[in-house]
Amino acid sequence: MTAANSRPRASSTGAAIPQSAQSQPARSADIDLAAIRHNVATLAAHVAPAKTMVVVKADAYGHGALPVALAAQAAGAHIIGTAHLEEALALREAGLTGELVAWLHTPDAAFAEALAADIQIGVSGWELSRVISAAAAIGHPAQVHLKVDTGLGRNGCPLPDWPALLAEAAAAEAAGHIKVVGIFSHLAMSEELAHHCTPDQLATFEEALGYVREAGLNPTYRHIANTAAAIAWPEAKYDLVRVGLGTYGLSPFADKTPEDLGLIPAMTLRTRVANVKDVPVGTGVSYGWRYHTHDGSRLALIPMGYADGIPRPAVAGPVSIHGTTYNCVGTVAMDQFVLDLSQHPQAQATVNVGDEAILFGPPPAPSATAWADAAGTINYEIVTRISPRTPRRYRNAEFRLTLHTAEHTSAFAAALAGYLRPGDGIILSGELGAGKTTFTQGLATGLGIEAAITSPTFVLARHHENPTGPQLVHVDAYRLTDAQELYDIDLDRTVPDAITVVEWGQDKAEELFTSWLQIELIREVGGAADTTDFSDEDVDEPRQLIIRPHGPRFQTLTAIQELAQLVAAAATGGEEPQP
Repeated sequence: MTAANSRPRASSTGAAIPQSAQSQPARSADIDLAAIRHNVATLAAHVAPAKTMVVVKADAYGHGALPVALAAQAAGAHIIGTAHLEEALALREAGLTGELVAWLHTPDAAFAEALAADIQIGVSGWELSRVISAAAAIGHPAQVHLKVDTGLGRNGCPLPDWPALLAEAAAAEAAGHIKVVGIFSHLAMSEELAHHCTPDQLATFEEALGYVREAGLNPTYRHIANTAAAIAWPEAKYDLVRVGLGTYGLSPFADKTPEDLGLIPAMTLRTRVANVKDVPVGTGVSYGWRYHTHDGSRLALIPMGYADGIPRPAVAGPVSIHGTTYNCVGTVAMDQFVLDLSQHPQAQATVNVGDEAILFGPPPAPSATAWADAAGTINYEIVTRISPRTPRRYRNAEFRLTLHTAEHTSAFAAALAGYLRPGDGIILSGELGAGKTTFTQGLATGLGIEAAITSPTFVLARHHENPTGPQLVHVDAYRLTDAQELYDIDLDRTVPDAITVVEWGQDKAEELFTSWLQIELIREVGGAADTTDFSDEDVDEPRQLIIRPHGPRFQTLTAIQELAQLVAAAATGGEEPQP
């Protein structure tokens, strides 16, 4: 059904069009979190037994720091890395748990606040005394990574000064103010396999590690490898590698595509054609008339420009419409640029106002690297510079939580109720005895419904009125075969005003909702408390809960953040925040 309380719109073939495909923004950067998970898992497997740090600085290279960090952790990342402390603190506030490190600081950096939030701190020299003071002030030892400059010439302690920094760190560690958990550096040219720079830097790093041993320090992590080094320089792996670009499915090598490396580009940048018109030969196009049509041409206007992050110099940047690639002509303006559709005369007549235009994404779309080539820059910059004016939409998000008891299950569901709105759906799956009814009872408690919640197996649907908020509709679709049978019981008519829970509804109930949560409860089979027929909903054994959001309401960064906070609060036993 739609927000207008009608059933799903049918296509020309009579098939229902999913609601999530009916409401598309004018422009969007769609982030595939399944691709992020795949890339992290692929890289982690390649570098094992070394551990993996996923770098989410600069809002995860434009992809969204919190969603990427959560996806990376789900894929096995051991540490999340940022440049600035502010980035790390924002992740903590948004609900991220686990190891987190930041390494680029100025004198006003909030070291005490970072230590209180259990953030590890990279130190290149001057910061050490500030970190020691902060640790002493709050009575909480700092975990630090000491950085040596092996040849990049940016941050990091110069090798001649390195023994003195190590001595100061060793004394502070002995005093209980810090714990040196890491030694690290940055490579300058790891993507250039024939250049001597990387071997030289690795030799310097080895020399620096010798001084670490002499100082009596025993760090957990030694790390210098980025994505390129993780792939191409096995000797650079040490205990930990930092993967940035590869996380996002992009290649650091000029002669290798992401597909060559087994990676999937995670961002798809898309918009819709804003205008189409025929113009005569010799027509000047865009500011400066740097392009004139060669024949009578058909021009298409793409409503994205350098305010959206499209590089102004990117003349000939590629755009795919209906599978045909056209190239930008003329100057990229602040809000728009132009395609000359006569580049493909046989296809130009098929392009109309409103048609989807894909600037880059995974194949067969054009690549971010192709846009980088057109602009004379690198693919890092293309994805990172996409501006906030272009909303991010998140696909294939996933949240996991261990629910230890029936009470824990009910409490989490009650907290989740505060996050839901009328019209939202929950498609609830899990074997018999997994706790679906317990979950729905908790949801009812959170909504303020006092009526007893029992399984609707034999009545298909129960409607629970709520004097203070949305009603709860509880459905058992186990005996139903398809979506049409849900319409036959008029379920679509109650959806706009209710929170609707459909048990056994996967692949049946999705058409009912504009936005919904797919929630799976997994009960261990064969455990000590297992019953052969899964008949006991209240057995207190752990359940794994997986939440997968769908639809436009749950594709925003705000929605991801609120869900992350709810899950984090439930995992730590803290107070659940109110969305």
